[in-house]
Amino acid sequence: MTNDEPISPENKMIAKYAAQAFGGKPRVSEYKNASETLSVGILYCEDRPQDGLTSYSTIKLSDYPMKWADGEYPTRLELAGLALSSWKIFPNVLATAAFKVMHSGGGLYHPGSVITDCVKEHDASITLPHLYLTVPFLWREDLRTLDCGTKQVSWLLAVPISKAEHYFLSQYGDTAFERVLESQSVDFSNPHRPSVF
Repeated sequence: MTNDEPISPENKMIAKYAAQAFGGKPRVSEYKNASETLSVGILYCEDRPQDGLTSYSTIKLSDYPMKWADGEYPTRLELAGLALSSWKIFPNVLATAAFKVMHSGGGLYHPGSVITDCVKEHDASITLPHLYLTVPFLWREDLRTLDCGTKQVSWLLAVPISKAEHYFLSQYGDTAFERVLESQSVDFSNPHRPSVF
């Protein structure tokens, strides 16, 4: 990881948009995969949306298109996240998720998708090994689809979930799963929260 790496003009537009949605003072760090063949920026704004929490967004993931039918899905993807500021490993987790998307060969990620073992790979949580992708409801009015001129970019919120929660999701679907999370007032920012099942 290196701090405050420069990014391309197009990705600066994405970073500026995410920073405006989060508020506060943004910084960007660059992360590389194990073979150093891929890199992704992680933008973060500390104490946003409140003290003790940090908001995150990937930068450059949207350089990679997602497949759809015989062509390309009309929007590109960036990942957003929210975590306790004390959970210092979370940007690494988010970068790993981005690399999994890049390595998927253009797989289509959408609300309700799961990126498996991203948290587990970093031993970052005992209870929550996977990342669930959903609409970025925490910034509903501010983190919408962005027109960068050459591409449309949308964000999905990456939420750590347990194995049991993943199983429930696979059996009953994302609508039922999110109803349960909402009814339990789940704290998405806490990597050590108990599973709801």
